Amino acid sequence: MKSSILVIDDNSATRTSICEILQLADYKVLQACDGKAGLEVARANQLDLILCDITMPVLDGYGVLLAIQNNPDLQSIPFIFMTSKGQENLYRTAMDLGADDFLVKPFNGESLLKVVSAHLRKIEILRRALDKKRGVTHEFEEEAAEAKEKDEKADKHHVKQFNKGEYLYHEGDRAEHLYFIVSGKVKTSKINYWGKEFITDIFKEGDYFGYLALLDSHKYEESAVAIDSSRIEIIPRKDFFDLLHTNGSVADSFIKMISQKLDISHEKLLSLAYDSARKKVAEALLYIHRKYQITGANELAFPVKREIISSIAGLSPESVSRNLTEMSQEGLIKVYDRKIKIIDRKKLEDIRN
Repeated sequence: MKSSILVIDDNSATRTSICEILQLADYKVLQACDGKAGLEVARANQLDLILCDITMPVLDGYGVLLAIQNNPDLQSIPFIFMTSKGQENLYRTAMDLGADDFLVKPFNGESLLKVVSAHLRKIEILRRALDKKRGVTHEFEEEAAEAKEKDEKADKHHVKQFNKGEYLYHEGDRAEHLYFIVSGKVKTSKINYWGKEFITDIFKEGDYFGYLALLDSHKYEESAVAIDSSRIEIIPRKDFFDLLHTNGSVADSFIKMISQKLDISHEKLLSLAYDSARKKVAEALLYIHRKYQITGANELAFPVKREIISSIAGLSPESVSRNLTEMSQEGLIKVYDRKIKIIDRKKLEDIRN
């Protein structure tokens, strides 16, 4: 069955050229001349991927992405932004909003097809992994047959209080649960041969974590510890797979989360390999800001130790301290009472970009 791709672009010549390249590659292609028309096409068709320009009349690309993300039937579709050369500064905004990738026009057919095929292949692999999990053992078939008891089991999900510094699980523990944060914050991290910690992610209220280990292996590949006093809902493996098996919308949502997590992990690896210390510190500050951000707050003070920034950025505490001092002297941040307040977010973003 052909993969179905929607192309949204107000430039007729560009849109036609992209559609022709995709059709020659044997994809089913739909098109729209602006964001509003694109949403109508998306709602009326079963899509595998969306290519969308950013600057358009009626409804721009950002508006399209937000509408897609708020629609349970569409939110798992890979979303790739396109924009003109000279507007690369829009890349970070696009990725922060949840886009899966970014193409700078003009691009050739080879570049277009590489990006499209990579994302379609990734989604197909994830879907196959879920299908494999659904039918891998007789035990799972029994679990699926008991799905009618789902509501009763949901009432039995255990919500546990974890104190600051208390571990939920350790690297190498058997993966038996999915975790949902009712309140508080949790970090996941790995320890290298020399005992140095590297923070792989920070989760806040409303986030799920631990699902990669359930889907991909039998053991957690990182440790999880509460960094604030936290209330965590602990969902057994069996209940998680029952839900995936019986609710396609939930399965698609987890596919989307996994896809975004893989993209973020790839971006972190590139940053660790090539970015300057100053850029790594700026990225770490903005990352932590997002995790602590309060809706509508432009300036935000958040409690954080230099060791946390060090573990996220992959730098020594001394290097972090030196860069924080410089940023404070430049008026970008303010450090006080073991808190950091971002004063000039735009300049920090400029450093990161």
